[in-house]
Amino acid sequence: MENNIRKAVESMEVRDICVRFRRKTVLDHVSFEAASGDCVGILGINGSGKSTLLSVLAGILKPASGSFTCSGHEMMRERRLFPRMIAYLPQENPLMEDLSALDNLKLWYGKNIPAGLPVLDQLLLREMLTQKVRDLSGGMKRRLSIACAVCENQRIMILDEPTSSLDLHQKEIIRRYILSYTERGGIAVMSTHDEQEIRMCTSLYYLSGSTLCRINADEAVKKLKEG
Repeated sequence: MENNIRKAVESMEVRDICVRFRRKTVLDHVSFEAASGDCVGILGINGSGKSTLLSVLAGILKPASGSFTCSGHEMMRERRLFPRMIAYLPQENPLMEDLSALDNLKLWYGKNIPAGLPVLDQLLLREMLTQKVRDLSGGMKRRLSIACAVCENQRIMILDEPTSSLDLHQKEIIRRYILSYTERGGIAVMSTHDEQEIRMCTSLYYLSGSTLCRINADEAVKKLKEG
């Protein structure tokens, strides 16, 4: 049944999400929608609440109020579905540094990694599988982290600054993967400060003063350049 749930995700709807830390309101009635094939960009200055919103969508943080629905499943009430339906890439490195890339994958996929696992080729990981994570570059670690995150073939992928501080080659590999993911019918939601990533999004939202508003790519790039 869970396999059917994963394959059936065609839309997501975020409604009136509120998050408060003590007396401070970080997210105030935040709402947006996305459908199969969409790439949603969440923009804003550092500290605006982007990571908080993505943590809610990943099931890491429980909001004070609001709803998050994935193809009819109310995720706040069916929290066991989060790991089956949502792949999450946090800003911080989630990998085990002393293990090889392959052993990290085994922690997520189980001991038997399919020889033809597509994500290994899509993210150009095969040549580094025997290397210790501590010996990998930042971009290699980021690519490996994405491969670990999508271990359940989830149809929604949440990415927090997926290419921040990476070189152009590593950025391009990850961008191509995100585009191929949405072209296969997945939904990507990412925070970003990167102009190319902004322009590849199908919808963009700007988070400021705890509220979310929709903007177009030109407005987003202008805000990015203004800092």
